[in-house]
Amino acid sequence: MNWKYKAGLQYIFSIIPFGENINYLFQKNITKNLPLKESKIKEKLLIAEQHIENFHKYTSDSLEQATFYEFGAGWDLVQPLLFYSLGVNHQALIDIRKLIRIELINKAIEEIQHISSYLKLQRIPKKYFKNQLECIDELMQFYGIQYRAPFDARKTNLEQETIDYIVSTNTLEHIPPDDIIAILKECYRLLKNDGIMSFKIDYQDHYSYFDSSISVYNFLQFNNKIWNLLFNPSLHYQNRLRHQDYLNIFSDVGFEVLEDKIIEGTKSDLDKINKLSISQDFSKYSISAMLIRGTTIVLKKKTDKQL
Repeated sequence: MNWKYKAGLQYIFSIIPFGENINYLFQKNITKNLPLKESKIKEKLLIAEQHIENFHKYTSDSLEQATFYEFGAGWDLVQPLLFYSLGVNHQALIDIRKLIRIELINKAIEEIQHISSYLKLQRIPKKYFKNQLECIDELMQFYGIQYRAPFDARKTNLEQETIDYIVSTNTLEHIPPDDIIAILKECYRLLKNDGIMSFKIDYQDHYSYFDSSISVYNFLQFNNKIWNLLFNPSLHYQNRLRHQDYLNIFSDVGFEVLEDKIIEGTKSDLDKINKLSISQDFSKYSISAMLIRGTTIVLKKKTDKQL
């Protein structure tokens, strides 16, 4: 699909009544992006394993006793279900909108059961859900997943310093910068002093996932006014922040970096970006800074002496 057509559709879905439901049906029946295929579930399993690896690497806490926290849970809860399969017993999930869909969660459980036949998982989710009303209670009862939505990640009212591990996977790039700061301040409040955070952030133009004719740097061509006016609807929002922007935000809020696994651009990427007319809004960045495709970054609270 041409990315500009998709942007136009997303704008329509963002402003019309029940647009979110229509968007779901569109992705399910037209673009066929939902439910996730087995290959995508396996990709998410690798990400979940990486988050778990970071937990063991930077904390001595028991995985079974630890409380995981995630904002932006999405439609199918694949990631939390995979965390459950890898041994996590306590998860607190919140989302700005109540997006979960029973059919997608059940399909995710089915796919995880299938991949467990040839990939080693600590345990396999078996409980399916019959209706939306009972789903919330049963997620907690059978999977240790406390799901709250609609819920504001900027001010959760959850108890201070009760979270051992905060994870986020390809969510921050969809949040406005001011809200990122507010959310991270709340994360700082919730996180135990010896807790850690593991974030995966994707700096690529997400329209390139649907339109192979554009590069992952396509959105760097547009100034902020044009981008926000024409191509950045709320249902497909991209903040276009680069890696150094996030590092600055993390530091300002009070976190220090334990590990930063950057996905660098390639020589082919350099050729692609050199062919673009980059907007002056990105003139403060070096070419190497703009080339970074993403990162998995591990953070902890700074000590009092560092703040």
